[in-house]
Amino acid sequence: MFFRRVILISIIVVTYSCDFISPKKTTLRNAELLDTLIDYNEVDVYPLFLDCNNCDSSEKQNLCFEMELLRRLQSYAKKSHLGSSVRVSDTVMVDILVNTEGKISIVDIHQNPETQRQIPELDSLLFKSIASLPATVQPSLKRGIPVNSMFKLPIVISPKE
Repeated sequence: MFFRRVILISIIVVTYSCDFISPKKTTLRNAELLDTLIDYNEVDVYPLFLDCNNCDSSEKQNLCFEMELLRRLQSYAKKSHLGSSVRVSDTVMVDILVNTEGKISIVDIHQNPETQRQIPELDSLLFKSIASLPATVQPSLKRGIPVNSMFKLPIVISPKE
């Protein structure tokens, strides 16, 4: 009787210990877990204008996209002659969405009430300037799949001297 119990316990220990010793299953399990973890706050490739395709790192691509976007918005603002009547200094934060098709749109504009009172046409100017951008840009990519991406774009308003 004692001998049977020892054999039964040995078989159980050997059977279950194989799962704990095998490094392939543990490594595969960890790889599967890492593969399912997705950081939804980061993208692999930022949205791009054609001018930004030659940037070598994702940080440079992001900076290029933001600078190009600001440059194009600034050139539109100069054409509208907004600066001639501005007497307020402020930074307006604009939430911008680049959707999966690469279309750019404004989600929200955060501005001081005084700025809104002094420059009531600022909202419409921003919406028109975004509408004047190229129809599409290359959207952000996460694991090769186009995804929406949001940007907070600071726009500095200062009086013309």
